[in-house]
Amino acid sequence: MKHLYIFWLSLLSAGTSIAQSREYLYWVTGNKVEGRIVSVEDEDKVKTMLENGSIFYGGRDKILIAFNKAGSFLVVKDISTDANQAQRQIEAFYKETEAPKNANDILLKAIPREVIACTIKNELESAVNYLTADGNSASINKDNLFAIIRRDGSHEVLRDITEVVDNLSSMSADFHRLREQKKVVEPPKPKPVTPSPKPVIAGPAEPEQKPVLKDKKHLTPEEQRTYKAKSVEKMEELADLLNEIVDKKRSRDEKDEAIKKAVKMFTKEAKVEVSSLNNPNSKTNRPVAEYLDRLSRLNYSNVKITYGEIKFVEEFERDDQNNYWGMTSYSQTFISDNYSDVTPKRQKIKLQRYEKTIDGVTSDHFNVLLGNISVDVKP
Repeated sequence: MKHLYIFWLSLLSAGTSIAQSREYLYWVTGNKVEGRIVSVEDEDKVKTMLENGSIFYGGRDKILIAFNKAGSFLVVKDISTDANQAQRQIEAFYKETEAPKNANDILLKAIPREVIACTIKNELESAVNYLTADGNSASINKDNLFAIIRRDGSHEVLRDITEVVDNLSSMSADFHRLREQKKVVEPPKPKPVTPSPKPVIAGPAEPEQKPVLKDKKHLTPEEQRTYKAKSVEKMEELADLLNEIVDKKRSRDEKDEAIKKAVKMFTKEAKVEVSSLNNPNSKTNRPVAEYLDRLSRLNYSNVKITYGEIKFVEEFERDDQNNYWGMTSYSQTFISDNYSDVTPKRQKIKLQRYEKTIDGVTSDHFNVLLGNISVDVKP
């Protein structure tokens, strides 16, 4: 019977992951069919009507989420178990089709979790290019999205449906708030203005003053000490954020905010190396955001993470982009109720160069960013 049920869903299922602006239901199997929720019969049973007019009853554990023609979604587990209240929810949901307020395209970002209101410019096989609410150009990889909901009512689910539903349930409020905001528009290009001619007054020509770039190949000993101290402060700040991220008492939103702050402390290309507890020589590199998201979902309670013995093992040296790189070593202590671990690690530090002009002299200044973190396994 189970195989017949899955086969039947497969026949009804749409043939592409991109759903047009029609009414859809998603099953726990991952199949999607055209249809709508009619009512909730009891705490466990949902009545649906499929595109061909047939009625189908399914459990709340079988039917996961519905999409209406406007692109809005209704997570089945969020429907009230009270029949009257549930009916009001369902009717209000499908009324959205009659008066859609689809101002923005919506990107449902996975790591860190975020609802992005935007105007999609174009979609590639692996990425989406879009304009932000401020009119700035941006891009995101599709593998970091739960779903795309377009302003024409179509949608695309990009991850396993059970994972998508679990996250969309908590993102629903932000989705509705941001989708109904003022439409994102591309800022108009300014028209060139021809300045009025100024009267020419004869006089001695002054030599053109050009900023003088003060080239710097090495940091002074004092600068080395200053930026080393700033680097240690940055690492200790990261340790504080890690404790917020693993804190079971904090909400998902608080953890996501801590993840955002931590990600901004790193270079864009930074990776975190992790090793197996049973095989320290088996290592995997993860993007910072992914590593932090995994950390936030650990099942340990009362976790405490500390950094100790931070010291520089490589001085800051300039690269071909006029940035500087150094290296620290430190020990990371992980303590929970029933587990503890001390891992020696190494942290790359980048001094990101920017120019500042004072009194006609342009000199280099630096922002401290964190780079790759590696496990320092001793032979």
